[in-house]
Amino acid sequence: MSLELIADTLQQQLKLYHSLLEIELSKKGMIIQNHVLQLNVQTQKQKLLVAKAEELERMRTQLTSRYFKDIGFRIRSGILAELIRSVTNPEIKVQLLQLHSQLNDVLGKLKEANDLNQQLIKQSLDFLDFSIGLMMDDPNEDLTYQHPMNQGYGNKFNKLFDSKA
Repeated sequence: MSLELIADTLQQQLKLYHSLLEIELSKKGMIIQNHVLQLNVQTQKQKLLVAKAEELERMRTQLTSRYFKDIGFRIRSGILAELIRSVTNPEIKVQLLQLHSQLNDVLGKLKEANDLNQQLIKQSLDFLDFSIGLMMDDPNEDLTYQHPMNQGYGNKFNKLFDSKA
């Protein structure tokens, strides 16, 4: 009975991770097009799904620990690979192997999409920092070489906005 509950929980996790992947992929376009409000809405949806994913993972870990306890194994972790190795029913074992493979695949894609979005956000912030720097440069600054002993050397940028703070 507990193996079926574990498989059901894994199915729910897979469905949830697919939803998270859809959101992460949609965020890419929003970041590129600078749709901050839509991005914020999607981020809030994502937070709710992540909370649900954490709940499902806790439930799966508890079910796995209970299964190991019921069969007399003393394994402390709820690692799916260990569970698969312990299953003797070939049908359930195949089902768990498929779920394991699908989960690894979707989590890999989710990580790639998240990494790409983080890079896009970093590039956007770097561009904003560069733009602000251009706007805040002193227009009276002499762009030619100055001897280091001259007064004012080292005060190259007299900015009103400290972008590093």
